[in-house]
Amino acid sequence: MRSEISRLLGEQNLDMLWVTGATHDCPEAYYLTSGVSLTSAWIILRPDSQPLLCHGPMEREAAAASGLRTLDFNELGAEKLSQEHNDPITVRLEMFARLAERENLAGRLAVHGVADPGEFHFLLENLNQRLPQLKLVRDIPPVLETARATKDSEEVQEMKRVAQATLEAMSEALDLIRKSHAEGDQVIDSSGAAVTVGAVKSCLTTTLARKGLQEPYETILSIGREAGIPHASNPDETVLTVGKTMVFDVFPCRKGGGYFFDITRSFLIGNPTDEALKLYEKVLAAQEKAIGEARAGVHGSELQELVCDYFETLGHPTIRSKPGTTEGYVHSLGHGIGLEVHEHPYLRLQQTPDESNCLKTGSVFSIEPGLYYPERGMGVRIEDVVYINESGRAEILAPFEKFPVLELEG
Repeated sequence: MRSEISRLLGEQNLDMLWVTGATHDCPEAYYLTSGVSLTSAWIILRPDSQPLLCHGPMEREAAAASGLRTLDFNELGAEKLSQEHNDPITVRLEMFARLAERENLAGRLAVHGVADPGEFHFLLENLNQRLPQLKLVRDIPPVLETARATKDSEEVQEMKRVAQATLEAMSEALDLIRKSHAEGDQVIDSSGAAVTVGAVKSCLTTTLARKGLQEPYETILSIGREAGIPHASNPDETVLTVGKTMVFDVFPCRKGGGYFFDITRSFLIGNPTDEALKLYEKVLAAQEKAIGEARAGVHGSELQELVCDYFETLGHPTIRSKPGTTEGYVHSLGHGIGLEVHEHPYLRLQQTPDESNCLKTGSVFSIEPGLYYPERGMGVRIEDVVYINESGRAEILAPFEKFPVLELEG
């Protein structure tokens, strides 16, 4: 949580932390500025000191809205330096040198953010030479990653708002299918057109956009064999088919950056086979077992071990019993979610479990077991986002219907 940052800096013996990037694509910058829109920002954190936000002159109002202490880049000579030097690295180096002098920056410095790696590597190499009073270090585990792994009540409420908007969009996409009918093995809408993967995704995207959400990564909608490959998705022109398992995985975030939500539902459209129904029931039972055992103090690897135990008892290969398997249970149980769609804690096998993947009050994470058999043309994954509440118990962030069969009503 943000309230832990100063303590975490002290524990790592860091004198300062420099975050650089635009808030729309740099989670650390978004986190520290409470999500104001800045196309370029430097943020300096020091223990027991108010963070300093350096910003461009055209974004002074947005910077002020962050509530942080602010400094215009032009106060570091940005405009004049840009006129004198054609190399932007030279400009940034001189600006940071002036910032260091102005703010009396010295000691152990860790750096995070989003920038071109080659350019920034060159900048940091020269920074060491220009400012010998600074010692570049690596913070392990990263301070901000650790802070972001637990969410405060305001963050949880915002994630619930994103979740609710996502579920409304998902409902509209599922209704598009429900209101259709079957002709042979194909799903046909009221106009007589085949319902395709692209049509369902387009419906989802349109509704998400109307609700202020975006899909930085492509939504997964897979049918049959592709449903048996965890992150496969059928081409847009694929027509929805009766009697085959489908995996619908949606993971949007706020437009312009912000908190993610992640949900997966698997189902068949009419005419389910006994084999597919049994697969669904096993996956649902595995998820219920994992959610029932999730609580503060439990390590993510313990929940993964539990699900491996369950599936192996039923005769399915797992990544524990058969590492590298492409059939059965082939992935980790879940991951933290927040300003990135994948972050700590991770619910995965670990020979030496570490603190970063231990569940705590404020942890928000997915639980998404699955069973996959691509050569048998089927796969099932069920995913919900869970958080550890003040009592230390797991609670589903945004409950949503689960159904093995989606009946056509058109």
